[in-house]
Amino acid sequence: MKTHSGGTGLRRVVIVCLAALFALLAMGVTLMGTGVYRSVADDADTNSTQRIALSYVVNQIRRSDAGGVAVGTFGGGDALRLTETGEDGSTYVTLIYCFEGSLMELYMEEGTGLAPEDGMELLELSSLDLSVSENGGLDITASDGAHQWSVTLYPRTGVEEVGEL
Repeated sequence: MKTHSGGTGLRRVVIVCLAALFALLAMGVTLMGTGVYRSVADDADTNSTQRIALSYVVNQIRRSDAGGVAVGTFGGGDALRLTETGEDGSTYVTLIYCFEGSLMELYMEEGTGLAPEDGMELLELSSLDLSVSENGGLDITASDGAHQWSVTLYPRTGVEEVGEL
């Protein structure tokens, strides 16, 4: 007849402790991975906002680069004014500006007199700064409050500086 010594109970305690340690380490690694994922996702969102805001403004300028690009103020901040003539001879204006934390676009017939809040919200953006440099470039700076992005564009027909739009 075989007798069991106290080693079997100790062996079970060691196995349970190792299993518990493994479970704790697995949970820790999972939580660390979640934090890394959140950080990467936030950075991707920030980069997406930057790309969309600047790409949109740059492409609108390139689309309207036939003598109709002007920089002025609208709604208490910098605004970009893009002018085009319709087939019927009417003049249409696109205003791109930042208003109450959003990048906005307002498309209207010239002289309509719409207000900044009448525009269409494109995306969240804290500020849009526009200035004409000494060499004729249009400096565009967008900010979401925490980050700032800039690009300089040289329209073929130049940029006109005007006052209130």
